[in-house]
Amino acid sequence: MNIVEISNKFPTEHEAVLFAEKIRWGKKPKCTYCESQKVSKRTKDMRYKCYECKNTFSVTVGTQIHNTRLPVKTWFFALSLITDAKKGLSARQLQRNLNISYPTAHKMYMRIRKWMSEENNTQPELDGVVEMDTAYIGGKPRKQKNVDCIPQKKVVRLDERIKELNQAGVNFKGKRGAVKCIPSKRGKGTKNIPITGIVERDGNVFVEVTKTLNADIVKKLVKKYVKEDDAVIVTDEDTAHRKLHDIIEHVAIDHKRMYSYKGVNTNSIESFWAIIKRGIIGQYHKISPKNLPEYIAEFVFKYNNRKDDEVMFETLVRNALQNKN
Repeated sequence: MNIVEISNKFPTEHEAVLFAEKIRWGKKPKCTYCESQKVSKRTKDMRYKCYECKNTFSVTVGTQIHNTRLPVKTWFFALSLITDAKKGLSARQLQRNLNISYPTAHKMYMRIRKWMSEENNTQPELDGVVEMDTAYIGGKPRKQKNVDCIPQKKVVRLDERIKELNQAGVNFKGKRGAVKCIPSKRGKGTKNIPITGIVERDGNVFVEVTKTLNADIVKKLVKKYVKEDDAVIVTDEDTAHRKLHDIIEHVAIDHKRMYSYKGVNTNSIESFWAIIKRGIIGQYHKISPKNLPEYIAEFVFKYNNRKDDEVMFETLVRNALQNKN
């Protein structure tokens, strides 16, 4: 749900609490300490008193948002803003939108990513046509002073023309045009972090952050997330994919020659990588390796729930109201 729908559905904290109670308890509230249903009516401060253990409690007691000191409605606004941002939302932007401190906004966001990650683990295995690919997170290499350079080929006619114009007083200032520098490596072979994704055509996606990439890791990911007997997997011709035919029907396309041939392509997973990279460049700018799995989990959750915003919102509310471990 977007913020307009949140404002209309929950105009006050009272409506937000009623919705949270329905998600957590259903029709009748239950004591969060002894689980008794012998409780008082709701008081003005949205709390109940248990007649069995004599404790008072609210809908947030013992949950993932217990002791956060934030209204339930504020949490709902945060969930709405985050889920509505396809390419992510910075903690600074969340801070400004909710009028809270940056540390609070950052902690909120990280908690929400945790709930997203938990939900991702409940998704069913993939079948049908499945695509697999690896992306590398770490940014484009900066320009370096000490790089391998090769001379440019001379263009005789153009040199003669430039000489004529120089004599006429025209200066192109082409002092650096005598060499051509070879760019630094990108992707595989760099220190960037590999993330491997598997996506079902028009279905869900699974992504894992891996320290390295080889045939054994690829096989484990396929066995973990794909129904091998009911799926055909499409990859590029990376060496890590060459042994997949041992466990699953496998088709590889040579990206040096073409990107799609009669429906054989990895366009779905490539499109998902584009969402992640645009989010990192445009919103987060930089992500630490330690927190990268949580950020990836956010993109995975949004992709897998892209067809129903209301279900996405209610799922996160339900996860927020789970008992705190």
